[in-house]
Amino acid sequence: MASARVNFSVGLFMTAGLGLATLAIIWLGMTSFLRKGELFVTYFDESVQGLNVDSPVKYRGVPVGRVQAIRIAPDFHLIEVVILVDDEHADDENRFDDSVASIANVGITGAMFVEIDKRQPFTDGPSPTLGFTPEYPVIASKPSDIRKLFREIDDIATKIQSMDFKGISDQAMGAFTALNTAVTDARIGDISADIRTLLASINAAANPKRLDSLARNMDATIVASRTLMDKASEELTRMDAILAQFQSILETNRPSIDTTMGALATTALKTDAFMTQSQATMMQMQAAIKDLEERLSITAENLEQTSGNLNSLISNVKDQPAQLIFGEPKAPRRIEE
Repeated sequence: MASARVNFSVGLFMTAGLGLATLAIIWLGMTSFLRKGELFVTYFDESVQGLNVDSPVKYRGVPVGRVQAIRIAPDFHLIEVVILVDDEHADDENRFDDSVASIANVGITGAMFVEIDKRQPFTDGPSPTLGFTPEYPVIASKPSDIRKLFREIDDIATKIQSMDFKGISDQAMGAFTALNTAVTDARIGDISADIRTLLASINAAANPKRLDSLARNMDATIVASRTLMDKASEELTRMDAILAQFQSILETNRPSIDTTMGALATTALKTDAFMTQSQATMMQMQAAIKDLEERLSITAENLEQTSGNLNSLISNVKDQPAQLIFGEPKAPRRIEE
């Protein structure tokens, strides 16, 4: 009896466990199947190794959906990745405008996910050109950081390969040869001998005896300068005393000086008035002389005219004396033929 009860309990436990496991599997499957959201598609022009179905999709680091499908695009060149965006992130149809999708890796595991971010005009390259009509709204794509790194490495390798190392080596050898020639032509030995001669001259000039003589001369010059400064100070003191005496004299005789200065000012004013009056008188005299000159000129003209008339009268009287008594001569008699 106890054995039957134990067997029944074990069978009931196993049946319940299998039922719960079946329900969990069905629930997980139905959850994935019945998941709602909005489908988008993006196209990559590179390998998507490490990206799998159900890989996460993140918008600037925030999970927004999952990868639903990965397949070759209709042009058999690009890789098509279908993205399912969750309901809570799919309300705005234009939320992914001016955004680009790229493939990013998760640490060092090799797993990949899709990263969506805003486009950077100066750093992000152009998105692949589509020659077909997509089934879902398209999110533009850009090369992954790894692809950019390898592309830059290829560009650097190409530039290195294009460099003319032989030409650079030849130019370097030519530069070294020219430098060697310049050094040889510069006659380093002669320059060194000249430098030694200059140093010897400096050492001779720096003889202790000469330095002592220069120091004594400097001391004598300083003493003479001090004496001269003392004399100049004494002369300045005397000048100050003379100026003080002169100022005292001015203060003592200030009334007389003021009276004299007033008289000089009055005299200057009178002189100015006299000069002004003299100038006016001179102008009047000039005007009178000018008027007299004009009158004398008119009188001279009248005298000249009168003299001409007298000469004419004398000439007429000389020729016809009767005119002086009878006036105008009679008209000549008419002669009849």
